[in-house]
Amino acid sequence: MKIAKKTFLRGFTLIELMTAMAITAMLVVVIMQLTNQSVDLWKAVGEDVSTSSRARMALQTISHDFESFQMRGYDNKYQWLYARGDDSMDLPKGLEIPRSVQCVFFACAPDRNPSVSSSTSLRRNYREARAHNRDTQGDVNAIGYRLMYRDQIRNIGGAEGNDTGVFPLFSLYRQVVPPRPTFENLLGKNNLEAAYSTYALNDEQNFLCENILEMNITFNIRYAQGEADAKDGNVSYASVSVPVISSNSRTNKVSVYGNRIEAGSTVYQNARIDSAMVSISVLTEEGVTMVEQIRQGRRRAPKRIAEFFAKYTRSYSSMVALPQPL
Repeated sequence: MKIAKKTFLRGFTLIELMTAMAITAMLVVVIMQLTNQSVDLWKAVGEDVSTSSRARMALQTISHDFESFQMRGYDNKYQWLYARGDDSMDLPKGLEIPRSVQCVFFACAPDRNPSVSSSTSLRRNYREARAHNRDTQGDVNAIGYRLMYRDQIRNIGGAEGNDTGVFPLFSLYRQVVPPRPTFENLLGKNNLEAAYSTYALNDEQNFLCENILEMNITFNIRYAQGEADAKDGNVSYASVSVPVISSNSRTNKVSVYGNRIEAGSTVYQNARIDSAMVSISVLTEEGVTMVEQIRQGRRRAPKRIAEFFAKYTRSYSSMVALPQPL
């Protein structure tokens, strides 16, 4: 008779269990870190895509308008374009924006046809013109650009009130004045800025793109240098780049007339604008939250505005060649 031998199963020792738990904990920590990094990267990429799409929309619209810039040169004293630093932004205390430009000029706007326009006033003018059998198309529109800090829903300025029901945004506004009032009230004026002032009151109704924090324009001016040569009448030309707002926050108002260009205190005779460099800064989603907290007094305004810009904005620019005057 055979006697069965007892079999003893050997388990894990305490040291082995602790070692396995330590390895597992290390793997969990590594996976969590990789997950956090992936989430942060996903958020960063999402913000970059969002800001770049806004920048692309704004720059494309401005570029298309400048590409169809209209003026008659050399034989008139009328003003066809002006650009100046705009200090009328209704900003939260402690958040000064160094570069905000208002620009008004004439162009054949590609969206002046009301069938493709988002402008309520343009569609209303179109319906009124059709009702009276008037011509609804024209050659030239006046176009005005400016930055504002406003709550579009409640239609109030950004610095008005600190309650949570107000949510203003930095935004770019673009007003297209229809051809008929442009012809009747704005074309052929020696002071376009004064003539446009009544239309500027409606700028806040013409929202284009949100989170545009800064806008600056640098004009490349080509001008006659010296007198014409007595023998063949040739004139030598020189070029100069004039930013509306320079790096030291100095403002150069640029006014384009038919027979000259005034940039700051300098007058360029027999001059024209060859190109314009449009630069904008777009506020990230995190930056929007920061500004809202500053406005509500839940966060201090940055002591160094340059550091805020470097961290919470993205900068973009576009060079546009302007058509030459007729």
